[in-house]
Amino acid sequence: MRTALAACLLAAFTAGWAEAADRRRLAQLIMPAVDVGEEEKALAMAREGAGGLQLQWGSYSLEETRGFTESLREAAEVPPIIAVDYEGGSVHIPLTLGLLDLPSNMMLGAADDENNTASLFYLAGRELKRAGVDMTFGPVLDVNTNPENPIIGIRSIGSDPALVARVGGAIMNGFKAAGVMTVMKHFPGHGAAGKDSHKVLPTIDLGREELERDHIAPFRASAAAVPAAMTAHIIYPALDPSAPATLSSAVIRGLLRDDIGFRGAVLTDSLDMKAITSFRSVPRAAVLALKAGADLLNIGRGDFPATLDALEAAADSGELPAARIDEAWARVMKLKKDYALTEPRDDEESPFDRAYLRVSGELSAKAVTLLADRAGLVPLPAEYKKKRIAIILFGPSRFSTQALPLYKGLLHYGYGGARQYSFGISPSARDTKKILSYAREADLLVIGSFQWAQAQNSAQTGTIKSLLGLGKPAIVISLMNPYDAGLYPEAGAVMATYGISRTSMAAAAKILSGTIEPVGKAPVELEVSPAE
Repeated sequence: MRTALAACLLAAFTAGWAEAADRRRLAQLIMPAVDVGEEEKALAMAREGAGGLQLQWGSYSLEETRGFTESLREAAEVPPIIAVDYEGGSVHIPLTLGLLDLPSNMMLGAADDENNTASLFYLAGRELKRAGVDMTFGPVLDVNTNPENPIIGIRSIGSDPALVARVGGAIMNGFKAAGVMTVMKHFPGHGAAGKDSHKVLPTIDLGREELERDHIAPFRASAAAVPAAMTAHIIYPALDPSAPATLSSAVIRGLLRDDIGFRGAVLTDSLDMKAITSFRSVPRAAVLALKAGADLLNIGRGDFPATLDALEAAADSGELPAARIDEAWARVMKLKKDYALTEPRDDEESPFDRAYLRVSGELSAKAVTLLADRAGLVPLPAEYKKKRIAIILFGPSRFSTQALPLYKGLLHYGYGGARQYSFGISPSARDTKKILSYAREADLLVIGSFQWAQAQNSAQTGTIKSLLGLGKPAIVISLMNPYDAGLYPEAGAVMATYGISRTSMAAAAKILSGTIEPVGKAPVELEVSPAE
């Protein structure tokens, strides 16, 4: 809702108002993370003037999420930017907010369909607006050049910078049409990392020319079209030998602002990640990031009052120049003005699920990839309609509902002997014994391999090897990060879905049944032999 003070502040900004830093203005530069169940804590930060709030865990209800966001706006003098990390694939938290199930970015890269991608994200953006969300931390423009990257993987559109820029642009266009702010990330590129910045501070030791060609290029191509950019907690010696990008003036001011010419707001990745907190506190990192050129400080679960105190002390001492604070505040306020945060909310309640699922289904049909068919098992020979098929899937239990369309699809297409069995990522010896007993009773195995990143779960791979050792016709489906697809040369066929969603699993069923042809192409290089 519009508030008198909010309208006054935004009007003052439009008139070019600038004044010395004060606590309220500094609060506008901070974005803490909250859960839907933390209402009192979140309301207190909203009342104190937090410029944004990142929603994390919810209660699986869009209506409750909307009620929560409305209460935050009611409590604030200036409406905060409500943000979510809405990527799809392995980033599943938005599902707990009642939001639609996005396909993974790598699946979108495999489909390579700009029109349908833009349509999909327009519909997803409308759902965000219904939930009271203003900003999404995406698109991910990281180019995944390292197959052993432990944190990006299917979060990346692919390994081709041009493909990443093209599909990333379609994502931005869809969200923009829905009135949602997008944030290109993780600048200047996380795709070559060999370590997880949630746990340690990685270094990407590539030359400037290689960085520009393979990683910076999609950000440069998108800079004029996106309202915000998120920095990476990574050291790039070719750009700055000592500071991670989030705390580097050379990266933020020198490369992003002066060289690329980016004029939007710069957000930090969450400052409570180990890449940052292993060396400094969240409040101190916030001061250093603002000083380096960041505008909106995502502190995650960091201490909001302590961070605000640190900014105020740095402003009073002169460490943070008033001009730098004014510049950051102006960019945050411009986001709020450009995206009409003080305007009344759209009360439309019509769900977009049907249209969304149609477009998502078309994309999935173009993306799911048949990587190898060594035994001529795809489509399934007609004889298997009268035989027993064991669908054995590994993965977290939260994906069980999204995985069901594979099983239901095969039943629908006449494979009445199909049975589905689901197990965790790391099966125990007891689980393996049970799995092998199911497999021995079947005539054909459809095995879903689930790996988050390059660190393969040895219990799972060992169980899959044992299944393939039974000598039965077998199809392995890589359900998440596709780099596991080359682990099983014994499989008669290998497919990749680039994530588990209802539409990707339905597409896999259609391909197995011969209802549609497999046309997807892997958007990253995979070592999968087509035949023995």
